[in-house]
Amino acid sequence: MSLSILSLFLGALAGGGLGAVYLGLLWVAVRSLPQDRGGVLVFVGLGLARVALLLGALAAAATLGLRIEGIAAAVVGFLAVRLAATRWLGDPTPGGATWK
Repeated sequence: MSLSILSLFLGALAGGGLGAVYLGLLWVAVRSLPQDRGGVLVFVGLGLARVALLLGALAAAATLGLRIEGIAAAVVGFLAVRLAATRWLGDPTPGGATWK
């Protein structure tokens, strides 16, 4: 059974959505670090939430029996959101690369 273009698009869209949630959690975690109290606890807690998000997505993919092409499309969607976010935020440090 072959994968259709629609299912690849939906996989990329799902990966993009997971990427947006992942990067949103990362953004909140990094913004909480400068706080005097509790910033580290929030950072660690949201780090665990990001790990749970990724493991949950992989477990859901395995449970649903997704083929490798669908998972690869989700990874491409995730990477597209990451690249778009780093380009959108710009160059935070002089001389630094936006993709690092």
